[in-house]
Amino acid sequence: MNQIHLHRDDVGTILAFIEKYPQSEYITISVDCSSGIGSIVKVSLPTVINGDAVVVEKTIVDESSW
Repeated sequence: MNQIHLHRDDVGTILAFIEKYPQSEYITISVDCSSGIGSIVKVSLPTVINGDAVVVEKTIVDESSW
């Protein structure tokens, strides 16, 4: 089993992001730990914008927090 550790503020950022797209029922959280220093956390979700099916992605944690 893989685990990620998120700061409380990061969870709030994820929640604020997904609340912008209430029609989306599922989200994907991706974590890249390949740098060896820290993790990059992104969240994405499928939605429809202007009639087009798209995937919207937001970076939650990046190098700036290391």
